[in-house]
Amino acid sequence: MRKLLKYLSRLFFLVALVIVLYLVFIILVGVFTDYHPAEVTELEVSGKQENTEILDSTLTFLTWNIGYAGLGAEMDFFYDGGKMVRPTRNQIEKYTVGILDYLELTDSIDFILLQEVDRESSRTKFQDELSMALGILTGHSSSFGYNYKVQFVPVPLTNPLGKVEMGQATFSEYFPISSQRYSYYSAYAWPKRLFMLDRCFLVSRFHLPNGKELVVINTHNSAYDSGGKLRDIEMPLIRNFMLNEFEKGNYVVAGGDWNQNPPDYQPETIETVYPAVRREALEKTLFPEDWKISYEPQKPTNRGVENPLTPGKTEVTIIDYFILSPNIELENVKVDFQNFQYSDHEPVLMNATLK
Repeated sequence: MRKLLKYLSRLFFLVALVIVLYLVFIILVGVFTDYHPAEVTELEVSGKQENTEILDSTLTFLTWNIGYAGLGAEMDFFYDGGKMVRPTRNQIEKYTVGILDYLELTDSIDFILLQEVDRESSRTKFQDELSMALGILTGHSSSFGYNYKVQFVPVPLTNPLGKVEMGQATFSEYFPISSQRYSYYSAYAWPKRLFMLDRCFLVSRFHLPNGKELVVINTHNSAYDSGGKLRDIEMPLIRNFMLNEFEKGNYVVAGGDWNQNPPDYQPETIETVYPAVRREALEKTLFPEDWKISYEPQKPTNRGVENPLTPGKTEVTIIDYFILSPNIELENVKVDFQNFQYSDHEPVLMNATLK
């Protein structure tokens, strides 16, 4: 009996030592490969088109969180209470083809804002979704900024997510004056922040005939924000940036995945076979009254991924939309509802006129 206890204690010690060494190794990898973006980063702009000045007053916009081609209808996600960590190869192919086919159908849109675009991530078999989109949107300029760049994400412990490189991409039929990445502040505690997202918004500037600029913002705000700590940091930052640009006489359009409901959102107005729910909401007083929050109240833009898409069970809401400065007139906005077949978000289309 004494020998058995001695053996078990040694075994326990060795197991504990291996776990500690593994955790130390993972943290060291995180420290030495940690992505440290500057507060403002100049982004490379690709594209050969000669349109450098916007002459049309009415413009078209699309925003879509493509869910890294890994969160289509058959998927749930462990971080949201589901069981799956990554899609199968067949699912990745199905979702990628569906996303690219949609971009091909909408390639005449002036400004396309995509979120959750994977590049060299193990969860999507290291495919470069930016290059794939560029192969479809050949008439557009493009810029890309990372918001998730971690060499090894160690969760879940028994089936780690691995390498993740993901970001936001802005495409335009006009060539911008500049494109920049603006960092949101990360409030995650150390060492968790080594393996979490570095949120950001992208700013692309375009010449207008009146000497002013159209400022197009592509944002992806924080989720998993219990108590709204990250939201309280992020929203004043982007709000102040937008108000300052408008005060200069510029025209401002901000679109993307805000991860919060519009202020006047009412779940009961959504027409769907899925239960519509409330999430954290954008504060109604955050922007002046003459700023417009542009969304279609009858259709959801996002579904929960606690389980695969299931009518009557999967919860839906609205968190993807545009915010417009007072010198821009909203013509129409609609959700191009695809029943969440290729992403956990739906594309949102908008027409707007510069006054």
